[in-house]
Amino acid sequence: MKLDLFPYQLRFKHPFKIAHGVRETTDVVFVRLTHEGFTAWGEAALPPYLPETQKSVIDFLSGLDVSCIQFPLNPVQIFNEIDAQYPGNMSAKAAFDMALWHLKSQMENKGIGELLGIEPARFPLCTYTLGVSEFAEMKAKVDEALGYGFELFKIKLNGEDDLSALENFRKLTDKPFAIDVNQGWKSAEEAIANIQSIEHFKPVLIEQPLRVALNHQMPALLQKSSIPFYADESCQTPDDIERLAGCFTGVNIKLMKCGGISPALEMISKARALGLQILIGCMSESSVGCTAAAHLTPLADYADLDGPYLNANDPFVGMTVEEGRIKVNPLEQKVKF
Repeated sequence: MKLDLFPYQLRFKHPFKIAHGVRETTDVVFVRLTHEGFTAWGEAALPPYLPETQKSVIDFLSGLDVSCIQFPLNPVQIFNEIDAQYPGNMSAKAAFDMALWHLKSQMENKGIGELLGIEPARFPLCTYTLGVSEFAEMKAKVDEALGYGFELFKIKLNGEDDLSALENFRKLTDKPFAIDVNQGWKSAEEAIANIQSIEHFKPVLIEQPLRVALNHQMPALLQKSSIPFYADESCQTPDDIERLAGCFTGVNIKLMKCGGISPALEMISKARALGLQILIGCMSESSVGCTAAAHLTPLADYADLDGPYLNANDPFVGMTVEEGRIKVNPLEQKVKF
């Protein structure tokens, strides 16, 4: 087996503004595994508010000895061994894990979902994310999304002019939408006041209204609002799931946060056992990361895998959205590195 690493910078079609700030690009590292004529891919997406960098990913993955990997491949066992030995580096681990699953699926001539025992049931609706934006920019984004066939939106709020953002959205479309605050509301009291002012818009869910440090205030929100609350920044790895029951209605599971397909499957199992709903999300990665995550979405209530539609220079094609829902397609490279 041979491992190659390719640093790359994805470029957004529109500036992407959330409560953390605004950016126009996302650094990534693509992982290529080749073995016996098969080529498999993984991706580490590295938004600047997370600790990993292209250098840290390359340094970490370059230190792995892929020559000792045994066949038939067991990606779960490999992930567990690496994770136990080396803490952190979750995006790097995610890239390697998804590449292993991609390789295994090719070698065994089965889809990743089939390997995981996931029934190819009806795939969930996928959100199209609208970063914080003025009316004209929002209109351009909504028009694009409707042209792509999206039926569900995610509106980013930052605690400033939130009501105006939702009013602008409703002027443009009557499609359902979720709200993502990205920890932008400062307290439960502020959140309750904000929710009272916007609940007549009937969002399908609100994602991460408060800072992670304020998780203890979330039960009060659950009691005072009929809108489901999903954890994002509060939900990183399988160890977080039990702490979130009673604080949130659901969890946003991202491969970049938890370390890949292998731990994500564990998180889904734990969440369902506790009665939590599930959103499979992304870090605005390319078709590589989003296609890997798409295989898990029949197990989810919602998907947020719009990265391939938000980026202007995706070097791959894979999953798509048709009539608002995820469709899993084979991953193909369209630009050579």
